[in-house]
Amino acid sequence: MKRSIIISFILLVLLAACSPNGSGAECKQGICVSLEVLGPIQAMEPAPFIITVKTDKDVTGLGISISGDATVSIIDIEKKPDGAKLGYQDKTSLSWLIDTKGGVEYSFSGHVAFPKPTVSYGVFNYGLIVAAGNPSITRVTDSVTIYMDSSGKQVEEGTAKSAMQTDFPAPTPPPDLTIVPVTPFPTVTWPTETPFPSPTQTQPAYPAPGKQISTEGANQKQPLPSPTQAAYPNP
Repeated sequence: MKRSIIISFILLVLLAACSPNGSGAECKQGICVSLEVLGPIQAMEPAPFIITVKTDKDVTGLGISISGDATVSIIDIEKKPDGAKLGYQDKTSLSWLIDTKGGVEYSFSGHVAFPKPTVSYGVFNYGLIVAAGNPSITRVTDSVTIYMDSSGKQVEEGTAKSAMQTDFPAPTPPPDLTIVPVTPFPTVTWPTETPFPSPTQTQPAYPAPGKQISTEGANQKQPLPSPTQAAYPNP
């Protein structure tokens, strides 16, 4: 009994690792689209993806597109429906135009590569989104998020979200790193302001208008000024 339980558990783990990453088809106004990325996924290695589109009636010029984060690369397109015309292509996105028949399912497949994380700890996530629509009808989207650990190995979504809520310690600096302390700027002490001397009241040389001149001492005998002798006699 114990052995069968262990075997069942191993089978469940393997099935989970190989199951497609996707949330099922998204539908709106008669247009359905879905995106799947097949795992297990390893950074820098091609991972298969599948786009499925279906309309409930004929649609002329239905746009189909796939795009990823700036670091996610769409490597190639392995399969596309007959009649699908490539509209745009670059490293991270592709788009097509196709005329669909009501009730018919159309599939696009190819490979995508995810980058290797550049930090030695934590969990990282990368996104892909697919859209299908027509300007006269609507636009429907479906997306997939891939989680990876620091080694570039895929992590199950529940485990990844739990780990992303955990505070990781900051990386330890190398032993030969010299940290130079920041020298504060010197404090500048400004001199206190010195008040200017108050002006001394000056007595006027002449009396103010309407006032009399003092005659005190006018009758006193005043010394006569001594004449100044010339240096040479006058001619």
